Amino acid sequence: MDHLRLIVTFARAAEAGSFSKAARTLGVTPQAVSAQIRQLEQQVGVRLFYRTTRSINLTEEGRAFHERCRAGMETIQGGLDVLRDRTEQMVGTVRLALPYAISFELVAPLMGRFMDHHPQVRVDMLTLNQLPDVVEHGVDVGIIGGELPSSSLVARKAGAFNHVLCASPAYLDEWGMPGHVDELRDHRCVLLRHPRTGRLWPWTFQSGGDIVTLNPEGALSVQDAESQHRAVLHGAGIGQIASYYAAPHIRAGRLRPVSIGYVSRQVDVHLYLPQRDHIPLRCRALADYLLAELKRNPDLVPATF
Repeated sequence: MDHLRLIVTFARAAEAGSFSKAARTLGVTPQAVSAQIRQLEQQVGVRLFYRTTRSINLTEEGRAFHERCRAGMETIQGGLDVLRDRTEQMVGTVRLALPYAISFELVAPLMGRFMDHHPQVRVDMLTLNQLPDVVEHGVDVGIIGGELPSSSLVARKAGAFNHVLCASPAYLDEWGMPGHVDELRDHRCVLLRHPRTGRLWPWTFQSGGDIVTLNPEGALSVQDAESQHRAVLHGAGIGQIASYYAAPHIRAGRLRPVSIGYVSRQVDVHLYLPQRDHIPLRCRALADYLLAELKRNPDLVPATF
């Protein structure tokens, strides 16, 4: 790196034809420029400038070196210009990491409008149900439901949801509406199974300040929330469904809420960036767009059915 600093000083002096002018360009003193040129000459073992008290001129070796340096400097400047263009212009790829259900229900429907406004930006959506290693996966922008385990992430709250017990009208017409937690044993329950451990996710609720955990018998268990949602919607049984999915179906009459005297805990949804500084414009634009749209979503609030 010290060699590069000396070469930049040499190139500026050669272009300016004066140590004083080069010093003004570099923001240093003429004495500092002179000292760096002497240091470079000592390192390469040749004189690069003829010096008088009034002027400087390149030696033959200096001219040959400057020609090569100029080509290298132009290449470096071209690289810097490319970086600046990709940072300051709406072009390039943004990798967006988020959970499957949030992607499917909340974010994927928003992407068309963003791409209409920014046709030169490509979005690579990485769907994972856990917070990814942002370095390993090259994440530019992320969304997660629940607590953020890493304090190094720059996070902003985009909304919140809870889980609603619900079933289809056809199912409840046939099986009846349970009014108490003990009556769930007489119903078909649609449960989520952890894809790695194979364990069934319990149903958790709040009762006052206490956390209540239920482990109902599962007539049907699935490994992803989308399958659970679809199964409940089409009459498979009772499921504990994210409120952002359940709410529009309840309003439309396709699902009915099931009340057993408990409410589920709130889950916060955060949009995060891996760092605060040096964020390309395309990444900032996608993050700001998604944050604004998610905050406007009337279903990304805890339900009170």
